[in-house]
Amino acid sequence: MQFLFLLVISVVMGIVPMLIYATFLWWLDRWEKEPLPLLAAAFLWGFVPSAILAIIAQLVLDIPTSAVLNYNHLAYELVSGSIIAPITEESIKAVALLMIFVFFYREFDSPLDGIIYGSLAGFGFAAIENVLYFVNGDSQDLASLGCLIFMRAFLFGLNHAFFTSLTGIGFALARYQKNLLLRLLLPLLGLGAAIFAHGLHNGLATFGLVGIPLAVLADWFGVLGVLTVALVSLASEAGWIKTYLAEEVHLGTLTARQAATAGSFSGRIGVELRAWGGGPGLWWRTRRFYQRCAELAFKKHQLDKMGNEGGNVAVVEKLRGEVQAFSKRLGDADAR
Repeated sequence: MQFLFLLVISVVMGIVPMLIYATFLWWLDRWEKEPLPLLAAAFLWGFVPSAILAIIAQLVLDIPTSAVLNYNHLAYELVSGSIIAPITEESIKAVALLMIFVFFYREFDSPLDGIIYGSLAGFGFAAIENVLYFVNGDSQDLASLGCLIFMRAFLFGLNHAFFTSLTGIGFALARYQKNLLLRLLLPLLGLGAAIFAHGLHNGLATFGLVGIPLAVLADWFGVLGVLTVALVSLASEAGWIKTYLAEEVHLGTLTARQAATAGSFSGRIGVELRAWGGGPGLWWRTRRFYQRCAELAFKKHQLDKMGNEGGNVAVVEKLRGEVQAFSKRLGDADAR
């Protein structure tokens, strides 16, 4: 009975915190939500295929590593943890970002999008890795399991998301590059940064009580750095919305008040909350309207940067018609 209880705790605490972190990141993406199917695909890639492929790759590479370094335990741990694990895990997680970048490239608008997709793959990987650690660890009682859960799900809970978000930033920076060399180089630099950060963490953690505090500092310094990039990216996106929707006001697509609300973080939250007073239907229409406003601004930005790539002109016209229809239906009532 105790084993079953600890098993349930292990599974729940391995997965649920990662889902909570992912939900917060989804909420933070205020302007134009990324498609849920793509977010789910990134998470599931990290959760199942990435974990399986990483285990296989590490087992294969462990054979020559252990044969060469079996006489030196510390050297073996450093090579295995600081080189092999980061290279295999980050490269395999990056496949999800590569697929999204290749087949759904129009969803990459800014570094924030790269952070989101990279983090989702990282959260998925962390979830299954945590479950395996909790279940297969030496924790025979709730106290020791609780200590392990605190370390992996909370103290280091954002690590895999942080590492892979660096790869995502590389892909996002490559998005609007017309120089083919930069378009190829930036994702590789992002992947290299992810491998380095991952290897640094594992290397420091190898030294136990001496290295773990340093690993915590390095990890959280990196997390704060990525968060700063995300906030700067959000501010940049708000600038796009204000600039491109100002043009739409002159065209009569929407009102000046609606355009101002569309580019305001607090304004959009306030409008959506007030819309609840008119019922779920009004709330849903209001939410969709402001999502369409952001999409229109973002596609106009893509049109400016990349021309009629993927039929941007037609997409802009379609979104303009939808925004105008929503605007007439809602009027200024949602902004009062």
